[in-house]
Order: sequence, then structure tokens, then C-alpha cells
Amino acid sequence: MIRRRLSTTPRSLVILLGLMLIGKAAMAQPAPDQPRTPGAGTGVIRGRVVRADSGEPLRRVQVRIDEWSAADHSGPAATMTDDQGRYELTQLPPGRYQLKATRGDYVEVAYGQRRPFERGRPVELRVGAVLQNIDFALPPGAVVTGRVVDETGEAVARASVSLARRRYVDGERRLVAESGNSTDDRGQFRIFGVPPGDYVIVAKLDLMDFGSRDRVRYVPTYYPGTPVASDAQRITVALGQQVSGVEIALARTATASVRGVVRSSGGGSPGLLSFVIARQIGGSSTEEIATAVAASDGSFTLAGLLPGTYAVEARSPSGSENASQEVRVSGSDVAGVTLMLSRGANARGRIRFDTGNPPEDLRPSEVFVMPVLVDAHIGNVEVSGGPPTVKDDWSFELSGLRGRGFIRVGTLRDWEMKRALREGVDVTDAALDFSSNIDDLEVELTRRVSTVSGDVVDDRGAVALDGTVIVFADDPEKWGPRSRFIASARPDQRGRFTIRGLPPARYVAIVVGYLEPGEEGDVDLLTKWRRQGTLFTLSEGETHTLNLSLSTF
Repeated sequence: MIRRRLSTTPRSLVILLGLMLIGKAAMAQPAPDQPRTPGAGTGVIRGRVVRADSGEPLRRVQVRIDEWSAADHSGPAATMTDDQGRYELTQLPPGRYQLKATRGDYVEVAYGQRRPFERGRPVELRVGAVLQNIDFALPPGAVVTGRVVDETGEAVARASVSLARRRYVDGERRLVAESGNSTDDRGQFRIFGVPPGDYVIVAKLDLMDFGSRDRVRYVPTYYPGTPVASDAQRITVALGQQVSGVEIALARTATASVRGVVRSSGGGSPGLLSFVIARQIGGSSTEEIATAVAASDGSFTLAGLLPGTYAVEARSPSGSENASQEVRVSGSDVAGVTLMLSRGANARGRIRFDTGNPPEDLRPSEVFVMPVLVDAHIGNVEVSGGPPTVKDDWSFELSGLRGRGFIRVGTLRDWEMKRALREGVDVTDAALDFSSNIDDLEVELTRRVSTVSGDVVDDRGAVALDGTVIVFADDPEKWGPRSRFIASARPDQRGRFTIRGLPPARYVAIVVGYLEPGEEGDVDLLTKWRRQGTLFTLSEGETHTLNLSLSTF
């Protein structure tokens, strides 16, 4: 099977669409002795995986291609290490690759990753090249064990327990679950393969509600036993440490309910198995807080809600219709909520090219159009069967849209999105309102793609491999969630970085020693970096070279 990395702007959409293809490709790995097909790549990546603490080889480690930038991909997506810890990926076309190594009882590591939660470094593979010694050292994962009990000290089975960390996501700091497990019949849990770091532990008793009117409920509880995230006690997990004896007593407190009815687009009951969920808006996370199944007459009750603002969402049994409404809970029950299901809005348009006629080397089936939503409480559109492709006449139609968002395009070739127009007005970076249908969109593609590349050195002038390059618009108005004007990259094995697809603008470039994914969008960090970075102007299709020094902060 052929796998290709989607070329698009911004980079987040590349990852989104690429992940949609990765599962299918992984199931079609050719055997090592399979003959190469005409046009298959000829590059090879080889290496070894060992224990970080002892240097002993590790067998049964999965080494996979996590991201790639290449015109074609005909080799295996992943492989396993042998008894000597060695692996080999063959039939690779030229391009830039991100690799990861995974084994359950060890911390997952990306190639070139030196610190927890850091992005790995890419490897640059030239035509027919054989890259040797692309090695990994996996540290043994820490283990966190404990017990969940109720207010009387009795064991609670089937409670979910998660380790969460505060990360910068879509413009704000949120608690994001990194790993977790469920309690057994003794109320005990064991979470393994944990990277070192500071964590908050949260336990939840996830029970589907079928109409209970109990106001006093078990609520998500943070260690050692509080329902308030800001009062949670952090635990520090060291490399390979065994943390035991964690006991969480589930908090039981008075809560409120939201009651209402789900109606189909025709005004009647949608039938059995309509799901209703509540997500907290502006809370510590966007995960589901409460769930319910609507009755045959469409009525529902969401119970166990603490004070706050929630997005209450319903989905039809077929999943083709949705509804969402913002509801504020102040401590007392809320009634009379009506969720009117609809298929959502449609967005229709056409693909254009700045060269005029469609190119001969790009087929409509190689162009993908996706909405990127900016409302934190509304998930991105679910796509079954892969990302939506453009029709044979270069038109496209997206359906089931809600909230606000941008239109983004990815391709399997070296074409990038240049701009999106609506009735002649540039809406590339203006969030569209999907409360009603949008017609007559024009998305223009170009081959005049900008490239920012260069070398990174340390304060002694030596090649620096551990830094992360951040390039962002000098204008703060261009910052924000999903911005096309912010990008980051790590140097490859030769100390060179490459960032493609930034729109024309005045930019700031800086190199920092450590950066977690998402922090490049932190407004406070961007403000600090803006005063100390390197300024430059990038024109359309320009290749700009920078020589950067690793900063000390």
C-alpha cells in the first residue's frame, strides 16, 4: 500500500490528515523479502534500540514512521526490533522522517528526544541513502499504583484513573490526560510506562445515567480527595520510579441536573439511543462531564453537574444529526432545554490554481478539504472512510458543520493552500460562521511555497541538535489558536531545520532549548521571544536562510 504525507498549511492539518491514513498503511506492511515495486523508494533507515539505564538491547520494540514529508511512500510504516535490538526500514523515498520507538513497559521515545514530552528530531533521507545508527535509548517507564475507595473506605471497581498534566492547548492551559487505567474488583489501579514529570491524578466513576434523580453524586475527584482541580495535590514522578500507596476517596457532593428533550429535524422524537453529553466550557478540560441516553420520547437528564457553564450536545442514533446548546448551571437544576437536531451547515466551493488551469500532475482525488474548528467545546467534524476529497470537476462540499472555523486544504503533492475567498473577500484567516450554509468558496492552491531553513549552533559555534526553532509573525494580531503564522521545527541529524508553507509576512525566529508541543502558541512566551528573536520578512514562494544561535532561556 502507498502512504504519503499530506502537504498542507497549517502543519496541524498535516498531522490530522496523516493520522487518518496511518492505520491503513500499518496493516499493509510488506514482508522483508518482498520484491520492490516499480517506482518504490530505495532509501534505508537502520538503527538499534537499547535500555537507557543499562545499554542492553531491547527486543519487540515497535519502531514506526510517525510523520514524513515525501512525494511517495511504498515501504513499511513500522517494524519490530530483533533479539539484538536492531531494526530496519526499507524502500523509503527521499524526504524528512519522524520516528518513534514504543514498548509498553518503557517510555515512548521519538528519535532525537532528550527530555520528556519533547518533539523528536527529523531525519533527512536522500535518494538511495542508507542511514545508519538512527538509535533509540528507551528509559524504563515509571509505575503509579493505588486504590480508589468511596466515602466509607470500600473499594470502587471500574473507576477510571488518569494522570494529567497542564499543557497549552488552543490558547489556554488545560489539564490533559497523558495515561490512565481502570480499577479492578479490589479498587486497585496500575498505570505503567509513565514518563517523568509532575502530574495531577483524577478518578472518575463513569456510569451511564438512565434517569436517576439523586442530587448527591460521585464526582470527578482529584488526589487526595477534592472535586476542585485547583486544589489537587501534584505528585512528582521520577524516571523509572515506583509510586505506590496512592489512595483517592471519591468525593460525593450535591450536584445539579440538566433536563430537556431532543427533537429531530422534523420536530418529532429522534427515536431510541440518541446520546446526550455535557462538556464544561472554560474548565480544566474539554472531556465529557456527563452522559445520558434520551428516552423514546426524546427526554433526557444529565445528572451530577457541578456549578459551571456547559455545552450540552445531542447526537442522533445514526450520527448524521447533531445539536448543541450552552447551558449555565449555578447549583440548582436546569429544565426546559430543547436540543433540535440538524445535519449542520454545508460549505461548498471549488479548487483553483494560481497557474490557471489544473496541473497535469495533480488529481482531484489527491486534494483534501477539511474544516478546522476554533470553538473549544465543539469537536472537529468526524470523517469516516478517510478525509473528504475533491470531486472530479474540482468542486468540494463539506457537511455537518457547526460552530466557527477555517477551511484548510491538504494535498498529496507539492501544492499548498494559498488563500480562501468568499464572494471575492479573503477569508483564509477569518473564522467562518457555520450556523448556516456557505456557498461559492474558492480555495486557491499554489506551488510557490515559502521555505525557511538554516543551521542552529550553540554559543561556541558548534552544531546544536537539541534546540527547537520557532518562527512566528511579528504582528500579535496574527497569533492565536490554529494560526498559520506560527510554526516550529527541530533540527535534523545534521543540525539543519526546515519550515515550509508560512504565508508572506514579517516574522521573528528564535531557538529555545526545550519546548513542549503547543507551547509555541503561548502568547506570553511569544511576547518574550519577540523582543529577543531574529526579524526577517518572508515573501510568497521565497526560500529564506537563517543561521540561528541557541538561546539560553
